[in-house]
Amino acid sequence: MRISDVQTIRLRFPDRDGYADAQHRFGERAGVAVRVHTDSGLVGHGYIYLGVSIHAGAALQTLIERQLAPVLINEDPYMTRLLRDRMWHALEYVGIQGLSHFAITALDSCLWDLMARDLGVPGWRLLGACRDRIPAYAMVGWYYDDDDDLAKYRQAIETAVSDEMAGVKIKVARGSLEEDIRRIEAARSIIGREGVLMVDANQVLDRNEALRRGLVYQELGVYWFEEPLRPHDTAGYTWLCDHLTMPVATGENHYGRYAVQELLSAGACDILQPDARRTGGPSEWMEIAGLASAHHMPIASHGGEGVTTHLLMATPSAIWCETGGVPRGRGMYTDRARIEDGYIYAPEAIGFGTELRDETLAMCQVD
Repeated sequence: MRISDVQTIRLRFPDRDGYADAQHRFGERAGVAVRVHTDSGLVGHGYIYLGVSIHAGAALQTLIERQLAPVLINEDPYMTRLLRDRMWHALEYVGIQGLSHFAITALDSCLWDLMARDLGVPGWRLLGACRDRIPAYAMVGWYYDDDDDLAKYRQAIETAVSDEMAGVKIKVARGSLEEDIRRIEAARSIIGREGVLMVDANQVLDRNEALRRGLVYQELGVYWFEEPLRPHDTAGYTWLCDHLTMPVATGENHYGRYAVQELLSAGACDILQPDARRTGGPSEWMEIAGLASAHHMPIASHGGEGVTTHLLMATPSAIWCETGGVPRGRGMYTDRARIEDGYIYAPEAIGFGTELRDETLAMCQVD
């Protein structure tokens, strides 16, 4: 089996019922679907969500189609790590972060999806699993449009509780500390005193303000404090971890194993949160999982749909999967995760869960 073609499909999602974190409002959003075709007729699927960077899709398409596709054509898709290294070399001059890493991630995911399809197994079985389920929390506590009374916010959390999610995460730090306290107390009134509640500041605080707020959050029983600082401030994260008893979680904006190794070596987090888009695909995720295991570092994913669920089933130190709650409707992907009784279960379908439904492509494809 040899790779015969690489195809990209650019997507744009309309602004409906906008929501926000401390840094961005998520209105119109973008993504790129990738397909790697083979001479045997098998197709491997990948997908990269670009969030509010709606103009990055065209650039990502160009990188994949013109810079990386020639590296893959006529090659054996089972040579995943060799091809990963060759793609690194092809983009090294402009740096292996940002869009470069997204491009490699998408294609590496396609190769692993191809292998799983060729062997007729779910992706997690191919990786070598250590579990068949993992606790799942719901990231539903956004800043919602037109929600001064927190009615939408409360309703989202109430739905997560009724669905028996194992935890709830909320956004903080868009406003004052007093507003954060109001949001935390509103969530606590719904989930109960013993419920697991995480907070996420999305990088907007400086060190002193992160400590000031963090001391309050931990008194309010918050389970972890996520991404309070910019990802490059490794020394700041080490300092904050030393000053708080509440766990500090970060890692979703660290690109690849070298950045993660620096974070772990500095003692700059208590919980590592790799993002499947920024790890370089399954090849590098598994290397990061090994690093985390060697450092006795628990992993809680950033994101949980698609490939991430498969990866967590093969990650020894994983403790949580992030989700948007129990899925409603058909969703974006042909394979939807099963979430029951606070757990997300290992998918049963063949592949890595990265194939988008035809309806998704028809509605959102950019001509």
